Amino acid sequence: MQLAPGVRPDDLTGASLGWDGQLVDDARLVTAIARSAALYGAKVLTRVRAIETTGAGARVRDGLTGEEHDLKARAVINATGVWADQLDPRIHLRPSRGTHLVVRSTSLSSMDCVVNAPVPGHFGRFVFTLPQLDGTTYIGLTDEPAGGDVPDIPTATDPEIDFLLDTINPVLATTLTRDDIIGTYAGLRPLLEADGDTSDISRRHAVLTAPDGLVTVVGGKLTTYRRMAQDAVDAAVRARSLTAGPCVSATTPLVGAESAPTNRAASARLVRRYGSEAGAVLSGDPSRNQPISPDLPTTPAEFDFALQHEGALDIDDLLDRRTRIGLVPADRAVAEVVAAEAVSAYS
Repeated sequence: MQLAPGVRPDDLTGASLGWDGQLVDDARLVTAIARSAALYGAKVLTRVRAIETTGAGARVRDGLTGEEHDLKARAVINATGVWADQLDPRIHLRPSRGTHLVVRSTSLSSMDCVVNAPVPGHFGRFVFTLPQLDGTTYIGLTDEPAGGDVPDIPTATDPEIDFLLDTINPVLATTLTRDDIIGTYAGLRPLLEADGDTSDISRRHAVLTAPDGLVTVVGGKLTTYRRMAQDAVDAAVRARSLTAGPCVSATTPLVGAESAPTNRAASARLVRRYGSEAGAVLSGDPSRNQPISPDLPTTPAEFDFALQHEGALDIDDLLDRRTRIGLVPADRAVAEVVAAEAVSAYS
């Protein structure tokens, strides 16, 4: 009850505590992976869309200029998630939508751990709370078939919002309503076509090699991303008869995970977000190390760091892709001015 004061205490006979679920910000993970790849020689191109691919190259379009270019390669891996079948029509996907709600953590008595609520009638399926470092908590998630064209930005539906509230509320001391919801977001799982409900389709990943040597990796889960990458690269090495040494992923830390922070001025929050780079995020101007607002612990210095070191190009990058401020429309409106000033100063 000390960790989860927002849970209903009546009829509580015991508890089980686990230590998984430590990743709280997938945007930070994606950025760290891209920067780590660049450290080892990768060229990371944003705003580029693959139009056509084969095992020997791709035709890509610059999203800023509209120009198209042909890239040649010794191997090509199609890791485009729910868009994978647009590059290899032999693949048949059955995407499912996972929706989350965003609430202020104070609505849940500021619980400092993940709490799972069982979904009635489904063994081993839960709706959970996921506290964030910015004073918000995510509540998720659904598993609904998502037919038709794949949208660039999936959105939550009213039935999904009701489902999440109805499932989490029985374990909470204070009932959440729609008025407590300050934002929503959804994502799509790239599940391979199979019989049965999407919630029953295996989350195991698959690596498929086309006759022309194009390697596609689909399915899987965030927690197994390194194994997925290893299997995909192994397949590309075999398909294209490349020379390669053994995989070193298991012993290769991401940027920011190499050692303990050296700058004691960095807050615990910055260390959680940036690891050993937390000190480098701090600005020489103390005012830029202050929170944007009482509800937004993100600092202008973090925007500066994203522009200088993380490939951010505009306001949307700062608010929606390097931080998660954009998930809450009211917070986004407050932060837009600060983000615009940072972009203007950097450009």
